Amino acid sequence: SRIAHATPIVMPVNGKDQIISPAGDVIQGFDPVNGKLIWTVASNGEPCVPSPVIGDGVIYSSPTNRAPILAVRPDGQGDCTKTHIAWEQSGYTPMMSSFLYVKPFLYTCPDNRICCLNASIGEFLWQLRLGAGALNPSPVYADGKIYVLSEKGITTVLRPSADPATPAEIIAKNELDGELTR
Repeated sequence: SRIAHATPIVMPVNGKDQIISPAGDVIQGFDPVNGKLIWTVASNGEPCVPSPVIGDGVIYSSPTNRAPILAVRPDGQGDCTKTHIAWEQSGYTPMMSSFLYVKPFLYTCPDNRICCLNASIGEFLWQLRLGAGALNPSPVYADGKIYVLSEKGITTVLRPSADPATPAEIIAKNELDGELTR
């Protein structure tokens, strides 16, 4: 497969660990004991930057912000492209930040907005434009809150709603002087 910049993750599948590795044109599961490839799902695009997340036995990943988010079941063998993609959704894929799974939601940060999807079916639920600039750092969930950082040094703190139709509430914005430099 082609180059990727995403960090692989370890996931238990049917009582055994797998290394889940997204790349430029595939998402793959490997046996960590012997390194052998177990399964592959094709996902055209390059480079893969957002690291995948897992939730309720499903992998959420995407090769590039121009490709759809894929929800993949990791219990197959060989080429599982036609059989193990639970859903795919376009328009909400981040360029760099990783996905955030907080049951039952999948959060993404494309451009300057945070988007919420129903993680079980991929349905778009809501979005908030944060006006904080590019949201390339990955969002974090802690103490019942979502923390979204921007390259302009702004951290937006959100309280998720239990109602899928209601966007998260912005409860704080914290600004640092300066911008993130690379």
